[in-house]
Amino acid sequence: MTVLFAVKGEDGKKLDWPLLAAACKRVWGWDALPPVERSGRGKPFFPDQPDKCFSLSHSGGYALCALSDGPVGADIELVRPLRERLLDDCLSEGEKAAFDGAWPSFFRIWTLKESWVKREDSPLWPPRLAETPPPCPHRSYEGEGWVTAVCCDGEPPEDILWLTPEEL
Repeated sequence: MTVLFAVKGEDGKKLDWPLLAAACKRVWGWDALPPVERSGRGKPFFPDQPDKCFSLSHSGGYALCALSDGPVGADIELVRPLRERLLDDCLSEGEKAAFDGAWPSFFRIWTLKESWVKREDSPLWPPRLAETPPPCPHRSYEGEGWVTAVCCDGEPPEDILWLTPEEL
């Protein structure tokens, strides 16, 4: 089972860990987060809870948290114009074929790619995701000015559970 939480506030970077704590309380009943360590690539995990997996992301005022009972990766990005050269730098040939020329499309591909490498705890460079969509259960979500994706084991959630900063 995978659950996806998000919050919008002033600074998503300051909201991701409080969002994780609030999500863990709601889903697993934890009053406090257990110890967190990082893999060699920097992916955070609960060493004493190997069956409880999570992924965090933030962009602008948004923070995103995925909780799962298996490997999970999640990413959120604000939709904004970027340098056109970035397309050649960031997308594989298969990903370029899926790009429809609009920035929301780029960020759909990018967040899927990011969520996949987070799930796999693998390097983003060189691009290893030669296929779009990724080779795991996944889902993309969009709202006004943002795009997000999750890659997980099993069925991805239908919806994102939005919290307010006051609920954290």
